[in-house]
Amino acid sequence: MANPLVLLLLAGCDVDPEPAAGGSCATGKAPAIDVEGAVAGTHASTTAYTVPWSGETREIAVHSWYPTADDSGTAARWLDVFEDENSWVDAGFAPPSEGCKAPLVVYSHGSQAWAGNGSPILRQLVNAGWVAAAPDHTGNTLTQNDDPKPETFPLLRALDVRATVDWIEALPDDDPLHGRVDTSRVFLFGHSYGGQTSWIHGGPTFDPALIAEKCATSAVGCTAEEEAAFATPVTDPRVVAVAPLDGSLGTEYVSDTGWATLDRPVLYMTASGDEGDAAAFERASAGEVTWVDLLGGCHESFTATVLECDLDKTLGLTVAATYVADFGTRTVLGSTDADVLAVLDGSTEVSDIAVMTRSGD
Repeated sequence: MANPLVLLLLAGCDVDPEPAAGGSCATGKAPAIDVEGAVAGTHASTTAYTVPWSGETREIAVHSWYPTADDSGTAARWLDVFEDENSWVDAGFAPPSEGCKAPLVVYSHGSQAWAGNGSPILRQLVNAGWVAAAPDHTGNTLTQNDDPKPETFPLLRALDVRATVDWIEALPDDDPLHGRVDTSRVFLFGHSYGGQTSWIHGGPTFDPALIAEKCATSAVGCTAEEEAAFATPVTDPRVVAVAPLDGSLGTEYVSDTGWATLDRPVLYMTASGDEGDAAAFERASAGEVTWVDLLGGCHESFTATVLECDLDKTLGLTVAATYVADFGTRTVLGSTDADVLAVLDGSTEVSDIAVMTRSGD
């Protein structure tokens, strides 16, 4: 049976005509949300880059999701373990119109997770004309997790995001997505540790004294080059908006004054917010931050992982996907669609489980 919230959202979504050739593949309308039924094509590859402070080569697996007109396909298996019946391996690419460019959304997974864990939300944007991409963060997936990790690991994760955008930009001529993705304005969201990665790309400044203390007390220590790496921005100028989902950037990295440089709009989503969530919002509220807490939710309410939770899984994902998709549509596409704006300013109640607080209000 269809979720009643999904039917409500679909009822208010008119369909725009196809965008003109050369324009955006996404219309700027509020994406229709169907977390259980929306499908997308997906493709897996690898890419590599040089770590600036060590000169080492870091290789990561990367994945893309894209619109398809296929009516069946081979289900993806993330990490050769988790089957995703709604992501079809190497399905045909079907942009909404010829010559349009798809906006790009990138996902950063949580600790010991995987890129496809964000698929239920990514597919909502794909069905609205976007292309999605996500890395498997080497050394921090379910099947390959390094312990202990270097203190610079948060920086490596942030660089993985940059490398993923670079990979999309450098797709070969024979790739169906070649030249069809707009990487000039990228939306980034991430879960848990990926939420921290998203905050980093929002632009706060690491505190040198805090980093020095962290290195001095670390079990693995820091080289001089590693400590200095925190002073070099790893933010990607192509990322114009971020959405951390149940993940924060703590006081061991950024002082209160460091949040003054937060220069991208932020959608911060949490589940059954506690004092720590409120404190994280307050620290960042000098910037443009919208905080949405899901009452009754749990940490995995934002992912494909199925764990026991008081909040119905489909309802939680539908609400989360609604805010994430509308936020990306507004900040990346500059949408002025009334339905999008009403969700983001709180005048439309998406669900009574969602509590919104906005900085400056």
